[in-house]
Amino acid sequence: MRLLSLVAGKLTLALLRATGRTGSALPGRVVETLSPKFLPHMLAQLPQGVLIVSGTNGKTTTTKLVAKLLASQGLRVLTNPTGSNFVRGIISAVVDKASWRGRLDYDIAVFEQDEAHAVHFAKMVTPRGVLVLNIMRDQMDRFGEIDTTLKLLEKLARAASDFVVLNANDERVSTILVDDAVKTVWYAHSEDLNAAFLSDDQLYHGAAANYALGGEPSVVLTGYDEASVSLLVQGSPHRYQYQLMGGHNAQNLAAAIAVLFQLVPEPDTSELAKAILTVEPAFGRGEIIQLPEGGELTLQLVKNPGGFTQALRMLELKEYATIGIAINDDYPDGRDVSWLWDVDFSAIKQPVLCGGARAADMANRLKYDEVKTLASYNDLDAYQKAFHERAASEGGHAILFCTYTAMLKLRSKYFGVASGLAEEGQ
Repeated sequence: MRLLSLVAGKLTLALLRATGRTGSALPGRVVETLSPKFLPHMLAQLPQGVLIVSGTNGKTTTTKLVAKLLASQGLRVLTNPTGSNFVRGIISAVVDKASWRGRLDYDIAVFEQDEAHAVHFAKMVTPRGVLVLNIMRDQMDRFGEIDTTLKLLEKLARAASDFVVLNANDERVSTILVDDAVKTVWYAHSEDLNAAFLSDDQLYHGAAANYALGGEPSVVLTGYDEASVSLLVQGSPHRYQYQLMGGHNAQNLAAAIAVLFQLVPEPDTSELAKAILTVEPAFGRGEIIQLPEGGELTLQLVKNPGGFTQALRMLELKEYATIGIAINDDYPDGRDVSWLWDVDFSAIKQPVLCGGARAADMANRLKYDEVKTLASYNDLDAYQKAFHERAASEGGHAILFCTYTAMLKLRSKYFGVASGLAEEGQ
């Protein structure tokens, strides 16, 4: 039955791709219905097991980083590159990469998982390792209170058989306890960077916020700029050339390296540096789009106060001639957009073009931080046209901050629908 379900999944995937869709979810749904134990059976083939990456912010980028770093050390890595982070998305990735006879020629799997679905996954497949990045207010209409998210991630961490990697600066993550037989590894940023990495609870305190350190970190982020990251790795200083901008991406790299050393204790440092230099942004997460008229557009996903605050710090690293913000309120974005009032927009020093279903709400929010709005467009097609025309006329660098469904729509305008996007309805 498993082979029959695999064939059905592969045929579903081929049909979806033939019609220009990504097939990131529907093949998994088909296979799961036909063979409920398909996933644990298939992943049991991997000699080095499965690593799960979860948390509120940074899952897609960190998963890509971990996979890239492990591959640089000669490991064959299976992952879910579309960012479809429900269980059916993982099944779809397995269907795509398996041979028609059901073989997975990989050493290890690195999967991004949504906080709620990760617990479901861990009941089917015991992860060798778990990386918990952070816990912040996000989609409260779906998750409820933030402590609910903590409980979910604690269940996930306790399912690990070998090790967990935790963010020592996150006061909620640092309360997670696992069995003594499971190794706990920490990563962190240094105290002098504290003002750049505020949790939800610290946002109103700014530079006066206390530095939290829940454990002794094996990897410490000590500095970053537009093109490099400085780290202390097991006490030794390292500086890496790095394309992914922003403090959030620097912290994601620290997490990825902490994971790497649990799986490859003595990595090839030359190959590691090459991998860090050449890794590119995950789609919509600081992704660079070259505009036909010249100049470039950075597409940056935002979805909660902590993530948006971090993303806005990108404006400190590079000058942008055109700035846009597109806010939708569909289910994947979170229906409640009141979180926008917990973001400080005063760092924006030029007029903003607003778009999306909640463009007027965004423009109103900016007004209270004395940020001017050029115009607001509810229709994203009209918005993309207006933004593109302005970016072309201004030249230089442009940046678009977008919620999830707005990002998918706007990105498809530049790349077309068959562009590797995660479409949960498929």
